[in-house]
Amino acid sequence: MFFALVDLVYAASLAGAPAETRATAAFMFFEGILPLWAWTVLWAGAGVACLVQAFMVHDRAAFVAESCLKVCWGSLYLAGWLIGEIPRGYVSAVIWLGLAGFVQVIASWAEPDRRA
Repeated sequence: MFFALVDLVYAASLAGAPAETRATAAFMFFEGILPLWAWTVLWAGAGVACLVQAFMVHDRAAFVAESCLKVCWGSLYLAGWLIGEIPRGYVSAVIWLGLAGFVQVIASWAEPDRRA
């Protein structure tokens, strides 16, 4: 549920980003890769997957979506910083890649035996 909240709020922040935010280096860099609406759909999709799978016995698909999206996002921040497009992009890269690592740790936990 926590990951669903993070992703859905982040998707909403992308969808409702004001013009001055869209003019920042990071937004312009990401929008050069995919339109902002496409990023919004990806983040919302991962959030919905987490929300749905939070109530299912097996939730691996949600963890895969979570991990892949956060690794991609963090790696793009890192790449943007390395090529000089996103000043201080390494900060966001560490945060997103760290969160992806956290997702991986949780995903490695054994599924509970829910047989009654």
